[in-house]
Amino acid sequence: MSQLDYLVKGGLVVDQGVIRRADMAIANGKIVTVAADLAEAAKRTIDARGKYVLPGIIDAHTHPVYLDDLQGTSEAAAHGGITTVIHYAYAKPGTKLMEAINQFRQDGESGSVLDFALHGGLFDPKHQAEEIPMAVAAGVTSFKMFMTYAKLKWMTDDYQLMRTFDIISQAGGMGMVHAENGLATDYLQDKYLQLGRDPKEVFVATRLAVLEAEAVNRAIAIAQVAGCPLYIVHLTASEDVEVVARAREKGYRVFAETCPQYLTLTSEEIFGQGALAKIGPPLRGKQDNQALWKALAGGVIDTIASDHAPKQKTKGDDFFAAAYGSPSTETMFPVVYDAGINGGELSLPRLVQVMCENPARIFGLYPQKGTLQVGSDADIVIVDPALTHTIEQKTQHSHASYTLYEGRTCLGRPILSMQRGEVILEKGTLHTSPGHGKFLRTDTKDGTRGFFAKKKQEQDKY
Repeated sequence: MSQLDYLVKGGLVVDQGVIRRADMAIANGKIVTVAADLAEAAKRTIDARGKYVLPGIIDAHTHPVYLDDLQGTSEAAAHGGITTVIHYAYAKPGTKLMEAINQFRQDGESGSVLDFALHGGLFDPKHQAEEIPMAVAAGVTSFKMFMTYAKLKWMTDDYQLMRTFDIISQAGGMGMVHAENGLATDYLQDKYLQLGRDPKEVFVATRLAVLEAEAVNRAIAIAQVAGCPLYIVHLTASEDVEVVARAREKGYRVFAETCPQYLTLTSEEIFGQGALAKIGPPLRGKQDNQALWKALAGGVIDTIASDHAPKQKTKGDDFFAAAYGSPSTETMFPVVYDAGINGGELSLPRLVQVMCENPARIFGLYPQKGTLQVGSDADIVIVDPALTHTIEQKTQHSHASYTLYEGRTCLGRPILSMQRGEVILEKGTLHTSPGHGKFLRTDTKDGTRGFFAKKKQEQDKY
């Protein structure tokens, strides 16, 4: 064997459901060996003793159209140990889907420091869905619609949802939804705001979990009729878990995602942080936090992603005039690791599954990404489980002026990450440049089938 580029020695490798002490040999951007006590010569040997060695983390839900563009989002993500991002290519009303995809790909290839893929974000599917087969041919195979935000003119009605799922199914793609009953919510908000109540109270009282669960159920039913696999983004509540679990029992091809904010924060943040904590769907209660952790551990929820959407706002802004969203990609892994692993909610192999392996499988990037197998891209994250750090906005790399986790102390932090065999983050410093990232074609047709085939194999063992 010729000289290796890197030899990672003595770490605890976490992959494919197990933790084992092993060395890792890396050459030409790929993992070439994972075994104990390797002695090959390398240009650099990295001492990983006492550290965890994980596959590169995938953030499958980012919005690089606000304060952070594709470059800025990727830089913030990289500082949080993420090595692959999947952005929403927004096709706003009046914009062609392929125009948006081509522009996002061009901007990513020139500016991203991380490898990236794209989802299609359909704001006007009536006039955009016909381009879905072209998008699939271009390597963009997942398409999101909103079941809420009627007042913003973003909402997709059931007719267009059915039509678009049908088109996606025939093209071999996957549907995605932001599931809330938008019209019922709008009526309730109008009613209660007329009574002069505190807007924050109105927001919490009218964006009800049962209306989210209703939309989840409706989307699943429509997608099932269309024969379309469905990925439901940012689940927030115990009611959602019940609906998804029931669909899974029936054998429906449904995937579920949640986010760190829904696992660790509650609606109390809305009253304390005002507009800064305005996100959609809203933060809920502690019982929902626990239901989501349980669903992650039990396999009902498949992935964790950030929903990174940093926007300009302040705590005292007019609540209903303020934008939805918060910065979250950089804090995602440290917060989930601290709350999930140190808090006893998840095993470390399961955390790796939901943040690395599962998103790679679902979106057809596996085994190139999401695993530490021989032949996979050498995307790795080395985590020091004994390193304590406090989250502060002043040390964050998003252009947002705040973080919802200000002052939170976390135990465990990424200290080094690599992408395709090159160090991109070490001790808090980026060692890469804009344009380093490569565009990744997704394949949700094979990815979703492979995911459920593996799931069935795991179930058949027991």
